Amino acid sequence: MAIRLFAERGFDETTVEDIAEASGMALRTFYRYFRSKEETVAPVLSAGIADWVERLAACDPAVGLLEAMTTSYRAAMRHAREVDGVDDAQLRVVLRTADGHPALRAVWLGVHHDCEERLRPVIAARVGAARAGAAEAVEVDGLAVDLAAGVANVAVRVAMRRWAAEGTGDAADRVADALLRVADGCWPQSPVGLGLKRRPG
Repeated sequence: MAIRLFAERGFDETTVEDIAEASGMALRTFYRYFRSKEETVAPVLSAGIADWVERLAACDPAVGLLEAMTTSYRAAMRHAREVDGVDDAQLRVVLRTADGHPALRAVWLGVHHDCEERLRPVIAARVGAARAGAAEAVEVDGLAVDLAAGVANVAVRVAMRRWAAEGTGDAADRVADALLRVADGCWPQSPVGLGLKRRPG
């Protein structure tokens, strides 16, 4: 409800009273669940992230991590639209607005912080399951798991921000492209390269 009002009236013009009235609740009830109008978008945003991570966890461990991430994200986005009623145009407005409103941006970043926390054990479990059949036991690289969770999370956040700003295309396609670039190595190249040296050994 809040997202629809933000899209229709503008974030600054929408008040807590407006949201409470449109939701059919008393103002006192509103403040039992939310401390501010910014927080009203968190359940919608976090539900989509949680659905993605749950679908990723349920993917066949034999499927590569990149493919599992992209297919599960597509499925989560489709569910958000068709079942939860999340509207692309309204979602774009909220994400664009977050860039100019620190409190709303903090909510968005908080959702992604939680996403990264959720991704770590799922990625670790997938890597461990994929290696379970190996001839020799291989310890899961904790740093690699942390990095994979971190870069995947950032890829999704950046892809969604650009999708919202540009106002075109399919969000899942943007995320799939971003994840592919990350998996392929996304450092911009220059005539002098990256200026990095490999560690010896």
